[in-house]
Order: sequence, then structure tokens, then C-alpha cells
Amino acid sequence: MRSNRLSELFGITTFGESHGPAIGLLIDSPPPNLDFPSAELCAALQQRSHKGDFSTSRHETDRLEILSGVFEGKTTGMPLCVIVRNCDAKSADYEALKDVFRPGHADYSWFQKYQIFDYRGGGRASGRESLARVIAADLAKNLLKDIKIEITSTQIGELKAGSSSAAGDNPFHWPEPDTYPELIKYLDEIKSLGDSLGGILHVSASNIPSGLGDPIYEKLSANIAKAMFSIGTVRGILFGDGLDLARRPGSQCNDQFAQGLLASNHHGGIVGGVSNGQDLVFELVIRPISSISIPQEALDKAGKPRRISIQGRHDVCHLPRLIPVVEAMLQICLADAIQYQRLISGQSADLPSFRESLDKIDEELITLLWRRRAIVQKVKQYKQQNDLSPQDPAREREILRKAAKLAEGIDLPPELVQDLIKINLRISDTC
Repeated sequence: MRSNRLSELFGITTFGESHGPAIGLLIDSPPPNLDFPSAELCAALQQRSHKGDFSTSRHETDRLEILSGVFEGKTTGMPLCVIVRNCDAKSADYEALKDVFRPGHADYSWFQKYQIFDYRGGGRASGRESLARVIAADLAKNLLKDIKIEITSTQIGELKAGSSSAAGDNPFHWPEPDTYPELIKYLDEIKSLGDSLGGILHVSASNIPSGLGDPIYEKLSANIAKAMFSIGTVRGILFGDGLDLARRPGSQCNDQFAQGLLASNHHGGIVGGVSNGQDLVFELVIRPISSISIPQEALDKAGKPRRISIQGRHDVCHLPRLIPVVEAMLQICLADAIQYQRLISGQSADLPSFRESLDKIDEELITLLWRRRAIVQKVKQYKQQNDLSPQDPAREREILRKAAKLAEGIDLPPELVQDLIKINLRISDTC
């Protein structure tokens, strides 16, 4: 499973670790002859790497390095690879914890999965990897046109803002100038304790086209949720009126019509998984950064308890650096949905775009064949270990019958689909 792929339509894959040589991304087949937005990308990266009294003191220049796919300032249509080298990693800060599973981090769960983990700053579980997302979003946002995204912090720790209508002119996007000094004082107290804070982000996007999203497993709300949960510290998402939808009766939750228009937006601009043209609205629950200097109970690789205090350079509150990442993931998700809608509605008469989408689908088909063969090999091993017959003709006949029935239901020729399944079975049976 290609879990480091950001977008199926655009073919964006990210790579790199917090203390590795570089963070980067690869776009396998970008549109040719487009101006490469170097200046805009640098500005976006600077926003993500915000520095302040409550952020990590790690200072990275985040200079773009183009390895392929750009010539004389324009994309060539060949694989586009961009990296940002890590220049200020201090891996020695983590040497004392190399055999310890830190509380709240991915160390333990990733070790259970892979039997290895990169203890240097969390490896790929670090927020450092998010800069590749910001680069990817900037390269895809030409599809967004008039869409405007606004993000505000409505709560940080226990401090709540009374309004979420407009982001304040401050690093935290705190909407209330009057209570901003109180927020800074609060953060100073948490910093002095060696602790950290999360919060709640209010996200809204205007000028959203209607019809984005595809029932039932590619709903816009589901894909946005997946995009947001791919960010390490996001722990919850609530669309529209959020928890109030669970408290109110249906008469107060339904978006009714008046004079041919929707009179309310309780569901946040998505109904039935498809955008309805209203503003897209949701809230994100953000947990605090896990690296704190307060002593905590941990576990080492030998299964022995350890009491640790994490030193090094860490955020007190990472919301200023998280906000550009949230915006980037929403931009990528919306760009994907817009591009797909253009293709299925026939709005795009651009032959290279059609071919690019077909190439992506073919690539997915080949990947699925590989995954099926891997599972079949495990089935063979299971049958050998349990003295079961390697062949099951009845099972194969049932597979073919189901394939023909499914084909009929979606207006595909059943005989050709069965021929395809037979080839699939032959591929899966090869070693």
C-alpha cells in the first residue's frame, strides 16, 4: 500500500525523515510547460517554518533544490523531484532515548509494525515532513482559482476565543486582539513548566464549487477527514455545527430552502458527501506536542519502565506552524476533487489531462494486481501449513460469477470482464 502518496490524480509522493539528508516530493507526471513557482514556494515554506518564543529553536533555511523536471523555469512534463535539505538537525539530542519508547510519540506503535523506528526526532513521524505537503499544495493550487481558505484558532489549551469570524493578525491566528496578551501570558506559564498545548482550529473555505465529492466511499467530507488525520497532531474533525448536531432535533439541523436558496449551513457545505456550493466549514481538534521536559513514565525496548525527561528543541504550541499544513492539505484535497469533477463532467477537453488521469488509473490497476498476488502467496502458505488443496475450482467459478454480475450492473461486457478476471487469477498465481 502506497501510504506516502498524497494525491492519486496528481501522483504526488513525499519522502524523507526529520534527521535524514532531506525532505522532498516527487510528482511522476506533471503538466508540461508550466512556470515553476519558486518565489511562491519559498514564501509558503517560510510561513510553515514560523519562529517565535513558543516554537522550536531548530532553524532550517528550507531552500528548494530541484533535482529533475524543470528546465529554464518551466516544467518539462518529466518526473518532478524537489527536495529541501536538513541543515540544523541535532541527532545527538536523542541519543539517550534511542532505546526508549517516548509517551505520546509514534515510537512504540511504529516499532510494533516495523520492528524498527528512527529515534532521531521521530523520523518520518516528525512534523518536519509536512514541508513536502506545503510544496505539493502550492504546485496544485492553480486549480483552486477563487477559493479562499481562512483558519482561526478558537481555543488554545483552556483559553477560548469568543469569536471565530476572522483570523487575527498574529502567528496563532487568534481572532481577539483584546485577549491576545492573555494568551501570550498563558503560553509563557506553560513554557516555564516545560509543558505544551494544543487547541481547536476553525477552518472555512468560500467559493467552493458544488458537486465535489463522490458517493459513497469517496465523499468530500471523508477525503477531507482523511487528509486532516494524516497530520500527526489532528485528533478530531467536526463539520458544520459539529457537536451541536448531536444535541438538536432534526428540525433545527436541516438546511431548509428560502426563495430558491439554502437558508442555513448547519452541515458545513457538504451534504451526502458532496459539496452544495455553500462555504465549507469544519473544526479540528489538535493535541499538544508530545515532547515535553516534564518527567514522564516510559518503556524501553527490553520492556523495562523508564522515567524520562525529553530535552532538545520543541514547540510549546505548534499551531502557528500547523496552520499552513492544514491549509495545504485542504488545498490538495480540493484540487483533487475539482480535477476529478472536471474529468467526469467532460469540462476538460485537454487531451494530456485525460491521458494523465488514465495513466494514474492504469498505475493503480497494476499496483492492485501486485497486492492481490501478495495475498494469494500468503493463502498458498496457509494451505500448505494446514494440508489444504492448493486449487479450489468452486471458489474460482464463484469469483467469475460475481465479476459477471457486477459487470452487468455497471454496464460493462460480462464476457470481457470475466476474461480480465481470468488473467488476474493467472497473474496472482505466479511466484
